Order: sequence, then C-alpha cells, then structure tokens
Amino acid sequence: MRRRLPSVRQNTDDNVARTESFRILRSNIEVALQDLEGSSVILTSAYPGEGKTAVCVNLALALASSGRRVLVVDLDLRNPTAHSLLRGHNECGVTDVLLDRQPLKDCLQFLDAGFTPSRLAVGLYLLAAGVSVTEPAELLGAAKMASLLEGLTRQADIVLLDTPPVLPVADTLVIGRMAAGAVLVVEANRTPEFAVQRAKDALTRNQTRLLGIVLNKFEAQAGGYGYGYGYGYGATPDPNNGH
Repeated sequence: MRRRLPSVRQNTDDNVARTESFRILRSNIEVALQDLEGSSVILTSAYPGEGKTAVCVNLALALASSGRRVLVVDLDLRNPTAHSLLRGHNECGVTDVLLDRQPLKDCLQFLDAGFTPSRLAVGLYLLAAGVSVTEPAELLGAAKMASLLEGLTRQADIVLLDTPPVLPVADTLVIGRMAAGAVLVVEANRTPEFAVQRAKDALTRNQTRLLGIVLNKFEAQAGGYGYGYGYGYGATPDPNNGH
C-alpha cells in the first residue's frame, strides 16, 4: 500500500538547522559504509526514550531525499513505533515474515515522501515489526533473520534497523553482527557517561562495529545545533517525525 507522508513544515531557522544536521549525518553514514560489506545500519541507544527511532526516521528521510532507495526495518519488537512516526501500519511485518505467516512482499510498505515522483522504485520503504512475540531475542537471533536481512540489503541502497535499547535487553546484541555497523543515539543532559560506555562496550564485545554516536536533543549555548562528531554529533529530530 502506498502512503503519503506529511508535507514539510515551514522553513524556520530551527527546521533548516535540523534538516542540515541530518544531511551531515547522512553524508557521514554514506562515507562510513563505502569501506564496509553490506549496507544495513543499526540505530540504537543505551536506554529507552533517547530518541533513536526519531533519529532513524529523520535519517531515512534525508537519505531518501538524495535519491536513495531506503528501507526502515522496525526490529524493536517489544515497543514498535517506527510505523507510527512514518504514518505506516503494523498490520504485518518482520515477525510475520519470520514465522511464515505473510510473504515479505505483502509486508513491505512504500511511503510516498514526494521526492521522486517519476521513479517510484526509489524512495522510502518500511518493514514494520509485525505481530507481538513472546521471545523476541530468540526470533531475531535465528538463521532466518540473517537470511532476511541479507535479502533486504540486496533490494535497497541502505537498510536502517531500528532496534531496542542495548542495556535492558539482548535483542540488539544478537542482531548486531548481522549488520554493517551501529549508530548509538545518546540523549544530551540525560544519559550518564557510564551508560554510554557500557552500551559501546556491549556492542563491540558482540562484534558490532560502532559507526558513530549521535548526541540527540542538544542545543549549543550560542544557539542552533551543535556538531562534534567523531562521529559525535548533535541533532534534534523534527517533532512531527519523532519523539
């Protein structure tokens, strides 16, 4: 089903700065992936509520606006929200495919962002989380998940995986080695440094390449949005597209 995303809001200074922030993040991700096998990137955080889904969605929009075929896959099976932010549905998705309840083609959603009206094969797609399951980590760690992800990367220029927070559950760790790398989203002035370090260590111990850290909801004292990647990075998501 084809769904039209909301139109872009008026170009205030904050919106322009926000848009530019995600363009910079897009550029850094594209450069990082050039030397890596595969094109799937995990977006995660140390704790819930740090804005990793909002960053995932806004990054997806930035990538799609440059003519990329982008696929967002909601692997946060315990608390799926990507479909809501992208104005899609969760009637079927990842779990339905893995449990052989629905074919993949019936679960993929094309989201019309208005970027490429004459090239519908290029744009933004969503594979929602799907039906709730009792053991998400076991399902995500199965061989069929690796096969699904491999197939998805062949169909898209880049696959963004919205995964659960690292510290409370093991889900992201079992999926980490299947992806090209991970971006850790950290909420400014909220997430303690020790939690960020624990999340980084957990990812690297589980053979997940850390591509960078996004400092979310950060405003520089001089106004505007801070930048200091290493990948370190400051960006506040559009509230119409995230939370």
